[in-house]
This record gives sequence, structure tokens and C-alpha cells, in this order.
Amino acid sequence: MKVFIAGFGNPYREDDSVGLYVAPLVASWLEEQGVSVSIWSGQQLLPELVYDLEDMDVVVFVDADARQFPEGYALEELDANPLLEGLNIHSMGQAWLLSLMERLGMVKPKTLLLSISGFSFNFSEIITSQCMDGAKKAEEAFRKWWKEFISLQEGE
Repeated sequence: MKVFIAGFGNPYREDDSVGLYVAPLVASWLEEQGVSVSIWSGQQLLPELVYDLEDMDVVVFVDADARQFPEGYALEELDANPLLEGLNIHSMGQAWLLSLMERLGMVKPKTLLLSISGFSFNFSEIITSQCMDGAKKAEEAFRKWWKEFISLQEGE
């Protein structure tokens, strides 16, 4: 099983950097489980990432979100969506990348978005304690999801 973890956000905007913090934790845990993991981190998604996703079985995007989720995070499966989220390529989202894969004739991997509630996006390199609480819960939720996913895969 090959997994690609993409953590993104601005390391100088408080909670926006939580994806950069959580992605390596998720990757490290998966490696401890014997999973082949590739990790990428950056400030924004890039169209050329589709080539990194091409041969993966599972992709996990980890990012901050301005929405306040009840548990401090949301874990959801993604499908392709060709619409840009803004007016330019800098505003493309994860679903747009999956759509690009479709347009290029690539097989899309199972894709998850792990969104963590951000509380402050001011200039600082420190993640707020509220966001860190959500990050811990998000990491645990992913671990639970992974164990269930692997159990289903082994049952097939």
C-alpha cells in the first residue's frame, strides 16, 4: 500500500500552519505500521502534484480550516470537482487536483481531507492551543479511520 500525505499552509500565519505540523505525524505513524509513505509540504497546492499522486493507493491532504468543526476537525473522503475555489490557479483545491487527474486519464486514488479548525491566522509561527487540541483529535481520528480501512481491505 502506497500513501501520499500532503500538508499545506503558511508557516508564518499561526493556525494556518497546522497542516505542516500534522502531516509528518500522520506519515510517521503510517511508516510505523509498515506503510510506504511519501510526504509533501508546501504553502499551496500545485497542479504538478498530480504526478506524485498518480501511483498512490491513498492520498491524505491535511490543512487548516476557518470553519469551527464540533470536534475541532473534519475527516472526509473527496471526489473530483473541476471548479476552482477562487479566481485563479492559486485558489485550486484538493478536489480540483482530482479532477485534473481525470482529465489527464490518470486513476484517482482514495483521497481524504483532514481539516483542522483554525482559530487565528495572524502573523506568528505559533499554533494556538485550541488548534493544537483539534490537531491531536484529528490525528487520532485518522488512526482510527486507517485501522478500519485496513481491516476492510484485508477482508476483501
